[in-house]
Amino acid sequence: MESERLSLNEKRTLMERHGQDAWAALEAANFDKAEQEYQKAIELARHVSERGAEAVFLSFMAVAQQELGKHDVAKTNLENAVAIAREFGLTKVEAHGCRLLAEQEREAGHSDQAIQLFLRALEASYNSSDPLGMEISFGSLGQLYLERGWAEQAAEWFEHALGTRDETQFRAQWLGSLGQAMAELAQYDSAIGYYRRAFDEASKKPDSRTQAVCLGSEGNAHFELGDMDGAIKCYERALKLSEESEDNRRCASWLGNIGNTWLKLGNVAKAVDYCGRAVETAKSSGDAQAQASHLDSLGDCQMAQGELNLAMDKYNEALALSNTINDRLGQRIYLSNLGRLYQQMGQLQPAFELLDQAIDLFDEQRSAIKADDLKTSFANRGQELYRDMVKICLSMGKRVEALEFVGRAKSRALLDLLSNSPIDISQLEQTSDESLKKLIAKEGDLRNQIAQFERLFWQGPPASETGHRGSTVAPEDSQKIYSEWREAINQLRRRHPNYASLVSAGTLNFSEIESLWNKEKSGGGHLLDRQTAIVEFYWTDQYIMAASVHFAGGEPVVHSIFDDETREALEVDLYSFLEMSATEGWEVPLSLCKRLYKALMQPVVSGLPDSIKRLLVVPHGSLHHLPFAALHDETGFLCEKYSISYLPTTSLIPVLAKPDQEADETMAPGYLVSAISDYSATRKEGMVFSSRLRSAAGLEDLSYTMEEAANIYDLSAQKSSTAKLLTNEEVKHELPELFSKYSIVHFAGHAVFNQEEPLASGLVLSDGSILSAASILQGNVLRTNCGKLLVLSACQTGVSMVTKGGEILGLARALMYAGMPNLVLSLWEVADRSTADLMQEFHKELIGMSGSALRISDALRAAQAKAARSGQPVHAWAPFIHLGIE
Repeated sequence: MESERLSLNEKRTLMERHGQDAWAALEAANFDKAEQEYQKAIELARHVSERGAEAVFLSFMAVAQQELGKHDVAKTNLENAVAIAREFGLTKVEAHGCRLLAEQEREAGHSDQAIQLFLRALEASYNSSDPLGMEISFGSLGQLYLERGWAEQAAEWFEHALGTRDETQFRAQWLGSLGQAMAELAQYDSAIGYYRRAFDEASKKPDSRTQAVCLGSEGNAHFELGDMDGAIKCYERALKLSEESEDNRRCASWLGNIGNTWLKLGNVAKAVDYCGRAVETAKSSGDAQAQASHLDSLGDCQMAQGELNLAMDKYNEALALSNTINDRLGQRIYLSNLGRLYQQMGQLQPAFELLDQAIDLFDEQRSAIKADDLKTSFANRGQELYRDMVKICLSMGKRVEALEFVGRAKSRALLDLLSNSPIDISQLEQTSDESLKKLIAKEGDLRNQIAQFERLFWQGPPASETGHRGSTVAPEDSQKIYSEWREAINQLRRRHPNYASLVSAGTLNFSEIESLWNKEKSGGGHLLDRQTAIVEFYWTDQYIMAASVHFAGGEPVVHSIFDDETREALEVDLYSFLEMSATEGWEVPLSLCKRLYKALMQPVVSGLPDSIKRLLVVPHGSLHHLPFAALHDETGFLCEKYSISYLPTTSLIPVLAKPDQEADETMAPGYLVSAISDYSATRKEGMVFSSRLRSAAGLEDLSYTMEEAANIYDLSAQKSSTAKLLTNEEVKHELPELFSKYSIVHFAGHAVFNQEEPLASGLVLSDGSILSAASILQGNVLRTNCGKLLVLSACQTGVSMVTKGGEILGLARALMYAGMPNLVLSLWEVADRSTADLMQEFHKELIGMSGSALRISDALRAAQAKAARSGQPVHAWAPFIHLGIE
């Protein structure tokens, strides 16, 4: 070879010239020439022992070979480039090679391998202090995680990509991708905000392609929010921009989305036209993912026209394409649609199998989410899937499977929250990471702002003679600050040392439910005693299901209401009961209590054996606010026959089971009694109804709380020398510290419930500050490992906002997170005098039971039954419920 006669320096010069020529050819898309020139450059690099140059040339030659369709050769050259770079510590070259390899694996549909390679590229970019490489790796990981259905983790990667460099040409891309992640988590308002920020960034260039993506994505969010007019406007603007930039791939997306919107609006002809055009456009662009999506939309159109066989063909085509490219989000959707199609055709077994696969994918994606509120919003998206599956099970007589799927549908975020140890954010404070320090400071500032809102933005009832232990909160001006705080907490939790170890808790299958009566607790006894029956409800927009299970009872007893007229009448009765019970001066008629019992309870409890003494009720929807103790079976109220406990999901039973206290503590439980009667501080300067309106009214003093507290303290002091009484201002200063030192805690005073912002709900202290759900969930205010029972003798402490996924959002959720396995709470505003009497009777019963098995629900039952027999109205004794398993 001619190069053999050249000197070392001449060979280096020739190597560099071939490298430059190769790069010029690569930029000009002359890939044959680029490959040839790189081969010459690589040979010379080996002659002169320039291993770094060899690695660089190998990686770029692989790019040319990839474009020429020589995928295997390209992969081998990239692997060699990465190996050389790693051997000689060329971290920047290693990062570049890993990114190229990752892209190759991604295009081949090997997402797991691609993720690992991008993580290697990220590490190498860190080591070489290459912010651009870090940013690209972060963003690419976000895209891969989003494609896998792991939206929360994807959002975290996109946040990192945005924070890597102050100035980046990819800002619009990362903001838009963050919007996609939020949309997948059903955070549509947040998604729209990101899309608009991304659009503004893209407008600066201008970048019409990115602008179109932002507009179309915003249209998707409007579609999900039910704003069809807003969706159409966004899609049409996006389509125009994509046509102008000759972006056929995006044109297909907007055509299909316009078709979907017309289908939603009932214009099937227009929908078919647009969706058909979308399929052809996506096919010509070689976009398999989009093609599958539009085929699915065409299937929806044909379903609407009653052309079921044609719809099946389209759904199957879409599923086949999604399987080819491992699109798990698409697979979930197409399996669901096929399942519903078979359900409509009356072919229930294939419908069951398809929906079962779809639910497995949905649960897999949900299990990857760690943040509590994101898990909750994502879960709401799957409720139609569970609803249809349970309906199929009921139609097939699969009672066990129906009950299992109901369990999988409910309160999964709460189950995960309570199954994992609380995270102490303070562990992150000693960090050298400046971005983390800023985040910690932001969270602290937001928490201080929340404390200010909780002190100011609440309202109470006008002064009255009766005095009620409660008030409501004006939600204005507070929702945004809570949302920002939750997002800060979510980010901190993701960066917490224990975050990687958090696991998604499994729900109980039927055999595991049956074993609850046989499985022993630590310290003795069974998780459920054999006098307890579980009664589970599932209330959907199409049917109502009730089921009961007890020891040695075999398959569950299941009752379903599918008739629309019967279901709607029951909805009216439930609404009437809740409205009457929450309105001062109204009394719930006995006839209504009887009708609700007959519709809800009689079919599943009338056959229970006489040995059953307690019902563990697992409500759904508005039934969380129904006092089942007040239902009447013609012979008496339910509390006269059964003790009643509530749980959001049966799967919490093993989680809430705590080891029994030591024998001496069981005989004499430590009592902490706290009471606030003096709220004069809230009336000194008036209080805020909203940001525009003030009132001279404040919270009323509570005349009977001191009597209630003194009597309970006297009862407990007779049994235990550790009993302690806190009053008025002492409560604020001492309750947080003493909370963890007593097994039984009682609070009497005012409470607030905020329907619009449940985390603002809480206990009102004497100066008007609020011990809120938000502050408890933050983890620094209340925490106990020895607590057995917390009694909140105040208004609406058991009221929660209930999501479609069966999550309870409010004070009860926070207190369970704080470590209290049993709560006695109220469902509506309670009167001062009758509450004091009921609470004294409850604690008298509870303390009297301490010589035997201490069961909270039995004590509450005895107190309520006595009040009912004495002729007190339902309004006075029924609002208090037991949440827990003791």
